[in-house]
This record gives sequence, structure tokens and C-alpha cells, in this order.
Amino acid sequence: MSVAELIAALNEVEDRLELAQGQLARGRRSLGEAQDALARLDPEHPETVVPPGLGRADDQIERTQGLVEHTLDALRGFVTRL
Repeated sequence: MSVAELIAALNEVEDRLELAQGQLARGRRSLGEAQDALARLDPEHPETVVPPGLGRADDQIERTQGLVEHTLDALRGFVTRL
């Protein structure tokens, strides 16, 4: 594999990681909207209608977003050094 082919492959990986970032951001927004809608069902006691797992899911999405960003930074640094 030539350096040009390697860079092209790494650019494709970068594109896919950026796509994943966008999908994670949309998923996180949707999760927040769902949580808000559920909380409006019983504003006095939202804990009765909002599953506790929603908060954990948001935390996991946020963590994954950080990992993807870290991976992108590392990938970009590697490509720059090629």
C-alpha cells in the first residue's frame, strides 16, 4: 500500500468518525427531548415517568463522543506526520 493509498483510507476513516459524531449528537438530542417529554407527563414527580436508564444512556453517549473526538485527534495527528 502506498502512502497515498494509506492517506486516502485514513481520510475515509476520518469521514466515518465525523459521521458517527453527528449521529451521536442527534441521538443525544433526541434522548434529551424524550426525557423532557416524559417529565412533562408528571411535572410534580418526573422520577415516576422518566426511566433512570435515560440518564445513564446520556452519560454513555457523552463518553462515546469524547472517545470518538480523541480518536479523530489521534488520527489527524498521525496523518499530519505521514
